[in-house]
Amino acid sequence: MKGLTAQNCIGRPMTRTLIVAALSTVPAAAAAQQADTATPPAPSTTARPEPAKDSDSSFDANIGASLASDYNYRGYTLSDHRPSVSTNIEATYKSFFLGTNAASVQIPMLSQLQMTNYAGLRPVFGSLTVETGIAYFSYPGSAIDTSYPEVYIAPSYAVTPKLKVGLSAYYAPDYSRTGAWENYDSINAKYTFDSGVSVSGEFGHQSFGTTKATPTAAAYKIPDYAYWNFGASYTYKALTFDLRYFATTLSKQSCFLITGTGQAGIGSNGCAPTIIGTLSWNINLAALK
Repeated sequence: MKGLTAQNCIGRPMTRTLIVAALSTVPAAAAAQQADTATPPAPSTTARPEPAKDSDSSFDANIGASLASDYNYRGYTLSDHRPSVSTNIEATYKSFFLGTNAASVQIPMLSQLQMTNYAGLRPVFGSLTVETGIAYFSYPGSAIDTSYPEVYIAPSYAVTPKLKVGLSAYYAPDYSRTGAWENYDSINAKYTFDSGVSVSGEFGHQSFGTTKATPTAAAYKIPDYAYWNFGASYTYKALTFDLRYFATTLSKQSCFLITGTGQAGIGSNGCAPTIIGTLSWNINLAALK
């Protein structure tokens, strides 16, 4: 579900480190922090397909998989800076799409499987594609329930056959069941050369509301932050290799409070700038006919 760049903005995935884990492990006085995620752990990156060129075709399905050196979502790692594998299946009928994404993660108190189920509409008006949808994030088998829905709208415009620009807005009324709302807005662009090489980037702003108080933690306003990524990809047939730089304005302490990783007073390196390589595979059933 998200933008045009790889590993975190691929086609709009939203989909998926959770404040809930931090609230249960961090002293109440340490309230203040970051977050995508935090932005919501979204669907695993490059496994998401690009919007179909002809959204009015009757039926099609996309199957994809990816291996990344790290799973970074809107600036922070969901795999503890370890490799992550993912798979994505999406079915389309005219402008309607329905899909599911599974990715390996390493998040305190949660299972090592992140599921993102999503659906929406992707109508095309000439050079303009307006995608709207809803995604539901969950971690099956976890000791705690942090599942939540997020809605979004992500229009994109093909300035030329090679240059595409886009905007996106995401909103969750109860981020990871913390009681805080969450909003992520971004702009992105991608330019594709005849050689199969493309360059792309995204700049976004993540904002949050105030969490609800718990028996072990006081309510607090989750810190807002800016996030960006840029990189290059090379596509050969069904394979794509992407190399990308991710960074945010988050401090180590804010990262600790949002992710629940690291140590109080020292902070977390989970939101540090990083370069990630991703190898992905995607194929449409229509292309096999």
